[in-house]
Amino acid sequence: MQITSMLSAGYLEPMQNISKVQKLNDAVKETDQSKQQKEQEILAEEQALKAKLGSSAQVHTVYHYTMGTDGRRYITGASVTMKGSEQDLNRVGGGIATEDLQSQRQEAQEALKKKDENTEHNQTVIKAETDKRKAEDKKDKAENEKDAQVRELKQIENEVIAHEAAHQAAAGEFGGGVSYTYTEGPDGKSYITGGEVPIHFREGATPEETLRNMQQVQSAANAPADPSGQDRQVAAKAAALASKARSEITQERAERLEGREDRGEHTETVARGTPIIEQVKREDEGQDPEKNGVMSVLASVKELQIQNLIPAA
Repeated sequence: MQITSMLSAGYLEPMQNISKVQKLNDAVKETDQSKQQKEQEILAEEQALKAKLGSSAQVHTVYHYTMGTDGRRYITGASVTMKGSEQDLNRVGGGIATEDLQSQRQEAQEALKKKDENTEHNQTVIKAETDKRKAEDKKDKAENEKDAQVRELKQIENEVIAHEAAHQAAAGEFGGGVSYTYTEGPDGKSYITGGEVPIHFREGATPEETLRNMQQVQSAANAPADPSGQDRQVAAKAAALASKARSEITQERAERLEGREDRGEHTETVARGTPIIEQVKREDEGQDPEKNGVMSVLASVKELQIQNLIPAA
């Protein structure tokens, strides 16, 4: 512990407010003898401090000088630094060491308190920065999710438009106008997320016409690259109706053939240019066999051409 004592009266007494003229007069009046006397008093006071302090303490003195009229420097003040135990310093300084220690402890406590306040402030600042970063990260994540949802909605919209356009193009006269369903995105805009094209199951006047209609309906239902479940149901229904039409066509042909057989006709269907041999019972068995055979063949060919069973030559 260190204590500094100012031994000069000029240092210890409060400053007096005097004019410059008075200061000059006092300086002139002060004699070298008074300077010498003051020097002795300061040295004696220093020795008394050292004696009270004891040999275990350390004393360091810095003298302050004033030049006399005789050209000599006189000690007119001194700063004495004492370092020792609290007890020794209190004995010399009249409890000043304890006061100094208390002051030091108080300063240390205040410094620690200030440090704690700074630490708390720093922690508050760090927490605020951390919360700010978390909020920004959360906002960025929300924005990224929003952008991803918008991109997905745009892709769905393009796919739906292409899907329904394929239905319309293939359906032709059997298709109706497209209708869409919309979904509002996170950006507040509406996006197409569904659609449908009505397809009419129109039966024809004949089984052949019905077959052609159902084949086109089936193609319209399967037109998109990725038919939906509803599309496949429509295609299956069209296929069933087409199969029914084929059965009706087959049945009608069978009935026509059966009708010919009832009339005693026998027909063989062959390729274009191939002669057809047909035998028909006639009442006149006495006609020329060669003429009868030729006439039968020509009559059979003519009848088949009329019935569109074989192409015309």
